[in-house]
Amino acid sequence: MGRIDRSYQDLKQKQKSAIADKTYSMYIRFYLENYRMPNASEKSSICRKLYATVQALAPKTEYEEFGRIVDKREVGYEERILRDIQNGITLEKLNMRKRKKTPEEKAAVLKMKRKQRRAKRQAMKNHAVENNTCQDDTFFYIAGYTSGGAPYGVTWEEMGLEPWQALEEDQ
Repeated sequence: MGRIDRSYQDLKQKQKSAIADKTYSMYIRFYLENYRMPNASEKSSICRKLYATVQALAPKTEYEEFGRIVDKREVGYEERILRDIQNGITLEKLNMRKRKKTPEEKAAVLKMKRKQRRAKRQAMKNHAVENNTCQDDTFFYIAGYTSGGAPYGVTWEEMGLEPWQALEEDQ
């Protein structure tokens, strides 16, 4: 819930950044649909939509003040939009970002992440064996020691192994 005594300047940088991202998103979407930057009335329409978001966070913000902020940002938008289009941004890609992933897509992403983690763990195991690294009852791989002499690194538990378990058993 927003505070009623807050203006745009009182917002946190993260909130201002989110509003700036939303502004740019609306401008690039307009450009991709119309192949030009918005004229004054279209810009006013975009600004009104954004202002509703700002009002929820900072009710003390005046529309004219917010309009000046959007005008200041707009100066570099056309060049940035053209650069993004040149780098392959399309309306379809913008719409894909907004779309919710299906359960199948989410499952596929999770499966890929698990596979990457397994591969990383296996690579660390192989690296440890090849380099005949230092180990103890707590650490599978001792990366180094603090200035106080305490070891740090990867624990046996993080590797999913019991202390001194043979590496070949896991394969």
